Amino acid sequence: MSKWRLKFSKKGMGKYISHLDLLRTFTRAIHRANLPVRYSQGFNPHQLITFSLPLALGVTSETEFVDIDFEETASPREIGEALNKTLPPDIRILRISRPELSANDIVSARYEIDLSTSTTVEKATLEAFFAQENIPALKKTKKGEKEVNLRDFIVECEVSEVCGNKVKLNIVLSAGGSANIKPDIVLGKLALYLGFEEFEEMNIHRTEIFCSSGKEIKNFC
Repeated sequence: MSKWRLKFSKKGMGKYISHLDLLRTFTRAIHRANLPVRYSQGFNPHQLITFSLPLALGVTSETEFVDIDFEETASPREIGEALNKTLPPDIRILRISRPELSANDIVSARYEIDLSTSTTVEKATLEAFFAQENIPALKKTKKGEKEVNLRDFIVECEVSEVCGNKVKLNIVLSAGGSANIKPDIVLGKLALYLGFEEFEEMNIHRTEIFCSSGKEIKNFC
């Protein structure tokens, strides 16, 4: 088996690297590190790299995953040390292991969110938004846009702190496959509910990815 799963963080200015640019970043870093990566067959061979649950632009994370096929001669320590020398400083390899679960098993992700509003907000008002049985919103699909109920995608939500116009949320949203929902869709509806067109400041940080393993929900690895 030659495939390794790399857990990495994407922080700071790294949040402005799109998914396509992230693929290019890893491809070039592997090349500069002279690591023995494996390539696909055919007329246009490319490095065998697959990301699990790509991150939206503008979101930071401490729990990103990429599967890469290397030759058997590459050790986890060699891979990690070499890539951390050639990747941008805001992208760090945290752990390398054999894949245990499939990206198809991903069901949800946890986010820590910091918001700033133009006026003071009340915790009770925020909690009332998430307590609604129906939160209609438009979700983009391959066939266009369709109206969905955001409550069906909100697994957990805690208003962890409110101080004047500063808000902290801890939220778990459905992720993976057709059930995937982006945090900014939920936050956009929250802003309108509070009477704002948008938040003054919005920082979204992914902290965990969960998957379904049999009847158990566990951390993706």
